[in-house]
Amino acid sequence: MIRPSLAAYRPLSVLISLLALAAFGPLPAASQEETTNAFGEIVRVEVVNVDVVVTDRSGQPVVGLSQDDFELRVDGKVVPITNFYADSLAVGARDTRPAAERPRREEGFRTVEEVAADSARRAHVILLVDHTRLSASHRKRAFEALREAVNRLDDSALISVVGIEGGIVFYSDFLFDHQAVHRILDEISKVSLRTDLSETERRRLFGELARGQSGGLLARSTLANDQLIISQIRAYAEGEFHRGLTTLDQIRQVASTLTGLPGRKLLIYLGEGVPTRPGEGLYVAYRNRFSGPEMGMPHQDFNSDYTRSVGRFDLSSSMKELAKAVNRAGVTLYSVDARGNHGGEIRSALTEQGATSEAVSKVNENYREPLEYASKATGGRFLESSGQLADQLVDMIVGLQTYYSLGFAPPADWQSGSQHDIKVTTRIKGLDVSHREEVVLPAEDEEEAGATLAALLYQSVDNRIGFRALPAQKTLTRDDGQAVLPVTIEIPINQLELLPNASQHLGSVTIYVATKDHRGNPGQVQRIPFHLAIPDDKIEEARANAAHYQLPLVLQPGDQQVAIGIRDDTTGRFSSLRLDVGSLSPQL
Repeated sequence: MIRPSLAAYRPLSVLISLLALAAFGPLPAASQEETTNAFGEIVRVEVVNVDVVVTDRSGQPVVGLSQDDFELRVDGKVVPITNFYADSLAVGARDTRPAAERPRREEGFRTVEEVAADSARRAHVILLVDHTRLSASHRKRAFEALREAVNRLDDSALISVVGIEGGIVFYSDFLFDHQAVHRILDEISKVSLRTDLSETERRRLFGELARGQSGGLLARSTLANDQLIISQIRAYAEGEFHRGLTTLDQIRQVASTLTGLPGRKLLIYLGEGVPTRPGEGLYVAYRNRFSGPEMGMPHQDFNSDYTRSVGRFDLSSSMKELAKAVNRAGVTLYSVDARGNHGGEIRSALTEQGATSEAVSKVNENYREPLEYASKATGGRFLESSGQLADQLVDMIVGLQTYYSLGFAPPADWQSGSQHDIKVTTRIKGLDVSHREEVVLPAEDEEEAGATLAALLYQSVDNRIGFRALPAQKTLTRDDGQAVLPVTIEIPINQLELLPNASQHLGSVTIYVATKDHRGNPGQVQRIPFHLAIPDDKIEEARANAAHYQLPLVLQPGDQQVAIGIRDDTTGRFSSLRLDVGSLSPQL
């Protein structure tokens, strides 16, 4: 079990030569400008895909639509749909048989690499369980719902289970064995964290407000004039605000690890909500109980007084940043609130019906808003707990597996990293269309670095170039005591695109490297350029051989794994692999 805290990224130390070493020698200094010019003329045509889920008024997925049934607008302008794909694997009668009894599409054991290479549209599903926001009273029902959802996922889906236990915990690589996923869920359902002290404090404060109400006019006036209660509300709001910032950032971090993966990327978050304005419900109760002329206090303007008192602890901007980050990673967020009715537990503490309804409404609204907003903005859905949570989650799974993919060619003037609004509608009335609200063109190296990180964390590897990484059998020791692992990267030259230039053929490769320690903490992905220059009279001989890059890899004590990615800069083809290095030396 891997237990990293992504908040503690540390850089990977990589010793590299200023001149890359190839099988036929380093690129001469005089040729470097020619290489830049040659490769600068390469133009790649890309297609941006937008996944769309269409449902009817009853929430059931709609199938059978064609490309002509959709209209796609980008930044407000209608654009032609150049690519269209419809997947309705999940449509049909619900199969109630246990997963082990349902027929599988493929027979026999297959490696995760073989499964991943089958289809670029394969779904990668992350089950993110937030133990810090999942109380014992709701845990059993929540895990039962997750298990049923796993049963309904298509057999081709790759699933990884991740948790939040203060830090982020990666429980598994991507798995296509659903029974293995069930075993992980069974194990982590027993995780027990400390009681939620913030929830205890919220109940105490509502109790204080209720006692003030029952103490008569004098007691109410005294409490209203006493600034102790409002300072306690402010302290509660500030604590929950910082706790919420951490949770939203952890969701963002997990989504970012999927950036470089192909196909559909689905993140299912299970917790008990994150309040946007954590002090608002308490402040409403305070104002309604203890302010006003009848209490000997002047009327207070709610907005200005609330903002001054506790309103500055507001997660609205962080909520929007989360949606943007998830969209940037190409991930669809599905959120499940395992509690649902957050205000119901404090209803009995407030006896005046008007005040009760308003305060309870504010509490429920606050806990629903952030994840509901982020889910919708990324094309996903938000579910609140009920007696039918398992059925709701299964229906959601059915819907997300019945989708359409609309592709369009981005304009030539779009810049890497730029954000663009998306709007998809159907020409058929009465249908609801869910999709991400914006797309982001990846920045340079962003997808490749993300794919390398995914290979490190999930073993989501795809070595289509067929390169090898050959580590030495033991490490070397530097003068400062650090261990250096010599790694030879071997790249088949016949898998690279070489461009003729004067009297030689030029190739350009970028190498990406990241490590993970025994706690699962991933290092920052490093980028290494590698150029090849092969004389024309040696080109045929070279195509039957491999280029070699000598990578002296500096490892910290406890480092266990290294992921290496290779990109052919001419064609954009990318490959990755992962190595276990922890057993190569006692120093590691």
